[in-house]
Amino acid sequence: MLYVKKEDRYKGAFTRTNFNKGQILLDLSMCLLIRDPSRTSIQVHDGFHVEHEVGACINHACDPSCKIEGLSVVALRDLKEDEEVTFNYNENEDVLANPFECKCCGKMILGRKHE
Repeated sequence: MLYVKKEDRYKGAFTRTNFNKGQILLDLSMCLLIRDPSRTSIQVHDGFHVEHEVGACINHACDPSCKIEGLSVVALRDLKEDEEVTFNYNENEDVLANPFECKCCGKMILGRKHE
């Protein structure tokens, strides 16, 4: 179970409880599949994305806490309650609708087709 936390201008997805490595954090299977990426969509297959209210708030990190595996958000390591959930956009997304400069490494986050 995840929730959205807002602090000033920052918004992110956080854990409500502890999770073990490999555990599914969020099921995206009930989301509508869309073809074109948006600023908040998550790519789940070649040419397919989903929009999810909480999933839209999962931020990028170069050292992420989760990955997108099919229609699931899966923990890459054990996570504690109230820990931010992140994934590496450059490893998951072919192309970003809104590229940006990463705050942790200074590299442009464009998607894996631009790596």
